[in-house]
Amino acid sequence: MHSEKQLIPASLLPSVSPSLPHSLFLFLASIIITCILLPQRADAQLTAPDISLEAYGVVSSSGTTPFWLQSNRHGMFAPDGSHILTRFQAHGLETFGGSDGDRFTLRYGADLIARPGPSSTLSFNQGYLRLDAWGLFLQAGRFHNTSPIHDEELGMGSLGVSGNATPVPQIRVGLADWTSLPFTRDFVQIRGHMAHGWLGNRRFVDNVLYHEKIGHARIGGSFPLNLYGGIAHYAKWGGEHPELGPIPSTLKDFFRVAVAIGGDENAPPGERDYMLGDHLGAWDFGAFIELTDIQIKIYRQFPLETKDNLKLKSLQDALTGINIQFDNQRFLNAITYEFLYTKYQDGPRRPNPDTDRDSFRGNENYYNHYLYLTGWSYNRRTIGTPLFTPRENNLGISNNRVVAHHLGLNFQLIENLNTMLKVTYSRNYGNQGPADEENNPSVSLGEPFDEPKEQLSVLFGARFPITIYNNNINFISNIAYDNGRLIGNQLGFSIGISKDFR
Repeated sequence: MHSEKQLIPASLLPSVSPSLPHSLFLFLASIIITCILLPQRADAQLTAPDISLEAYGVVSSSGTTPFWLQSNRHGMFAPDGSHILTRFQAHGLETFGGSDGDRFTLRYGADLIARPGPSSTLSFNQGYLRLDAWGLFLQAGRFHNTSPIHDEELGMGSLGVSGNATPVPQIRVGLADWTSLPFTRDFVQIRGHMAHGWLGNRRFVDNVLYHEKIGHARIGGSFPLNLYGGIAHYAKWGGEHPELGPIPSTLKDFFRVAVAIGGDENAPPGERDYMLGDHLGAWDFGAFIELTDIQIKIYRQFPLETKDNLKLKSLQDALTGINIQFDNQRFLNAITYEFLYTKYQDGPRRPNPDTDRDSFRGNENYYNHYLYLTGWSYNRRTIGTPLFTPRENNLGISNNRVVAHHLGLNFQLIENLNTMLKVTYSRNYGNQGPADEENNPSVSLGEPFDEPKEQLSVLFGARFPITIYNNNINFISNIAYDNGRLIGNQLGFSIGISKDFR
């Protein structure tokens, strides 16, 4: 049950030796480093990286940063009103190895954020190495990670990983791009990856591990219409519970989490009977349409919170969207419309005849969990859609029953002036607790709102190049407005400059 308990300081928790999955994936990281250091040809040298420097000032009329000034920005901007930010980036790419000189591709980068103020930080938002070879990739570090299907720039954000939170440090292996199945002549293609990461501390359960695997398939080949479908699976597991102590995190437990089965006798009781860890994910279905000068992407994403969701029993709950890209247009470059509905959640809690597993069904309480009370968030931001809002005490998601309409536009008013508009209107219902707290104490109490809280959030942004003393600089400005009972009323703006050094 979600309870208002104080976190136990990490210094008072017993130490835990590195788990086998931790050691396994550190070993994989060493493979990347070895491949980098291994001389492939005598004249192999890294080229100079692309470097950029950015500086921003954010001003808000309240102690809260407007929603779209801070959301889906990879955790870079602070949530608590006016602040400044400086960002230094360096990213590079090198091909080497083999007789043709391009068998291996190495990508590397660093992204340093300095943000003084109440939510001050000096940290690497990114720091990664990636090695591509023969259609596969191996990547290690902290890097920007979003859904491979949904529109990242103009949309609300995926129900899985949206780019709202600071990137989770991880090691990932998978297919580098859409890959054709043999003998299909590109008509059937697949893409996927698997990752292991670390959610760290600053949580109710410390030292939590992260599991991710995603797989999609598309059919259609060179036809204008391609259909796709797939599934994303995420899990939080392991860690140090303030009352229960260490939660199993051996190599065997890693495989139990990967296939979503119960743990052994060392696992907490609820984790033995059903699934080890906190599992969630999404079904993805949609279509790609390629027309002359127009690309259309249609998608519908169904959240997964229990095994019953694999049977698509909550079809009402979904993120539905359409993204249209226009080539060679003078005004409108892209448009995205999305509709989010997550009120149903398998209905109210009710008796379940499958008593060996759970005496109740319904109220899946998206992003929350009875054991991992912090929920699907990282560094106090939801990892998935930012419209699900976390509690201030870092104990779960307070609002996950949402009905929202969203419009995103990318257009050019004049030459070299790129502009963007985001408008989101939502009705928010909090979350819904169990029907019988006394007989079902393992499920967190809900916080249904007495009446729906409406919220409007708007962002208008512009980016254009300017020349100062023969230096080309990008000028970036955004103005944002919130109005409603969920996150309040505020008007804010940000002004920034960026300089690229090639």
